[in-house]
Amino acid sequence: MSLLRQYVQSILNARKLLIVTFLLCFGLFIYAPFTIMLLRSVGKDWFGKAWIPPTLTLDWYKWAWQIGQVPEITKNTMIIAAMAVVMSTLIAIPTGWALGRRGVPGKEVLMSVILLPRMIPPIAYALGVARIFYRLHLIDTHIGVALAHTAICAPYAILVLSSTFEGLDERVLEAASVCGANAVRTFFHVILPMVLPGILSSIIFTFTNSYNELTLTLMTYGVHTTTLPVRTFLAVGEGYLEVSSAMAVILVIPSLFVLFMIQRQVAPEKLVGGFKGV
Repeated sequence: MSLLRQYVQSILNARKLLIVTFLLCFGLFIYAPFTIMLLRSVGKDWFGKAWIPPTLTLDWYKWAWQIGQVPEITKNTMIIAAMAVVMSTLIAIPTGWALGRRGVPGKEVLMSVILLPRMIPPIAYALGVARIFYRLHLIDTHIGVALAHTAICAPYAILVLSSTFEGLDERVLEAASVCGANAVRTFFHVILPMVLPGILSSIIFTFTNSYNELTLTLMTYGVHTTTLPVRTFLAVGEGYLEVSSAMAVILVIPSLFVLFMIQRQVAPEKLVGGFKGV
C-alpha cells in the first residue's frame, strides 16, 4: 500500500511540475517580446549575441518625443479613439437594445452582416474604405479616420451590448414598473446601473481597437492625422528600431492606464459583455 501511495504521489508531483513548466513557458512566450521591446528602447550598442544591452540610455525616448513628434501624434491618436468610442457607443446602444430586447427577425443573419467587417481581411476592407473616403474628401481628417475605425469597432460594441441587454433580469424591470417608475426613471435608475459594466466593456474594446488600429489608418491618414501605430510602423520601415521600440512602449501605456482605471470601477468578472440578474 505504501508503494502504491508513493507511486500515486510521484505521478501527482510530476503532473504539478508539468503544469508549472507549461505555465512558465507560456508566460515566457507571451511576455518575452515585451521584455525585448523594453530593453531595446533603453539599450545602446546592443549588438551580437548579448542577452542584455551593455549600456542603458533614455536617448531613444528623447528622439521619439522630439523627432517623432510623439506629443502631437498622441493627441491625434487620442482624439480619433475618443471619436470612435462615441460614435460606436451611440450606434451600439440602440442596435444592441433592438437585438437583445426586441424580437428582430433574422437576428443571426443581421449579426453576421454587422460582424462582416471583422471577418474579412483588413486590407481588403481598407481598400474599399479608402476608395470611398477619397471621393468624399475624408482622407487626412480626424472624422474620416474615426469613421473608418468605427466600421470595425462598432461590431464589437454591438455584440457586447446586445448580450448585456439580453441578460437583463425581467423581474427587476417588472418590480420597477410595479413601484410606479416611468420609462425614464426605469432607464436611469434601474437599467443603466445594470448595463454599466457592459457599456464600460464595450468602451474598452472600442478604445483599444481604435487606438491600436493600423491597416485602416494607413489607408485613410495624412500629415495631420498620423497616429502612434502608424508612426511606429514608419519608424520600423526607416530602420530606427530603437526609436520605434521607444514609441511602442509609449503606445502601450495609455491602453494599460484606461484598462486599469475602468477595472477599478467594475469587477473584472463582469467585463464580459452581459450577465444574468444582479
